Amino acid sequence: MRLSTRTLFLAALATVLATACSDKTEEPIPADPDSTLRMGSYFDFTTITPAGGTAHSGFGTTHSSLDIKGSAAMDTHLLVLDFSAGTDAVHFEIDRTKLTASLLGAYALRSSARPTEPVFTSYVYRRNGGSSIYRFSDFTQNLTGDVTITAYDAKRQLASGHYEVRAPEQRDPTSIGINNDPTCTILLAGDFENLKVKTQ
Repeated sequence: MRLSTRTLFLAALATVLATACSDKTEEPIPADPDSTLRMGSYFDFTTITPAGGTAHSGFGTTHSSLDIKGSAAMDTHLLVLDFSAGTDAVHFEIDRTKLTASLLGAYALRSSARPTEPVFTSYVYRRNGGSSIYRFSDFTQNLTGDVTITAYDAKRQLASGHYEVRAPEQRDPTSIGINNDPTCTILLAGDFENLKVKTQ
């Protein structure tokens, strides 16, 4: 039985390709880089001086990156970010419909005066025997700040960025609920790098 030159050529080519494919090893997928987190809080108290001016005093905490826990999750409605360390825990919910296609951008915090802004914000100050809970977006009229996403790796689902919160006229987080407790401005700030975003 005669075989055409074309048939022999195709058979030889198939053999070469099969050998080449069997020798090829897949490159291992590199592991995700470790996330890097930074976080701090400050409570700024304003008092009236005898001369009628104002004076500032306060205290704050800058947390070790080893103590900070961060998480991110996204579904069809929200991108949720949580960061906590020591006494501080801050929570953000970003309206998914107001995120850009790339997720990159600066997203303003919602307040009672600006209820259409994209980011709901709350904060918990944890202390021995209890905690102080602040739903800033619901009850703070002059809340300012934002969550900014500066980089997003869609393939690996890794986000990087930073946040700032300034919430004036809040009760002292360290108090135990006495009516005449002083008020302060709660300042929160942090940044995150290569934070894994889990999809739901």
